Amino acid sequence: MQQRVTHVFTVMSTVDQVPVARHETVKTLASWGIDEENAYTASLIVTELVANVVEHAAAHSPTATVLLAADAYWLTVAVHDTHPRLPRIPAAPHDEGGRGLLMVMLLTEEAGGRHTIEPTPEGGKHIVVHLPRPAVRAAPRESGGAAADGRVETVLDA
Repeated sequence: MQQRVTHVFTVMSTVDQVPVARHETVKTLASWGIDEENAYTASLIVTELVANVVEHAAAHSPTATVLLAADAYWLTVAVHDTHPRLPRIPAAPHDEGGRGLLMVMLLTEEAGGRHTIEPTPEGGKHIVVHLPRPAVRAAPRESGGAAADGRVETVLDA
């Protein structure tokens, strides 16, 4: 994938829309040819972030907007809501709330990605996750450009 592709969709901040957001994410990433591991991680992140909007922000944010984007190097997932309160991570294991965001952070870090929580000028927030795309690797080559098993491969620049 050489160019950047994006898809933005909006769901209502209701519990029945959480699987809708997950399904839309899976469908979109599959159509882009995103590898299974990144697609699975991204769909878990979208599920958790939209569920967080439903649970914690629905009173101030009747909808959640999901942005998916990919280029050769990064898969980006962002969820926006209009609630002014920024989420928090639990300070102790028995704290109420914050575990969903903690799970998103751990999934992101495990994948080698990064995450940010960005307040918007309108008073809402974006939670943005960047997951690295795996590099396309060539099979070991023999002299003459053939792979070790005798196949000739075309390798796309990542």
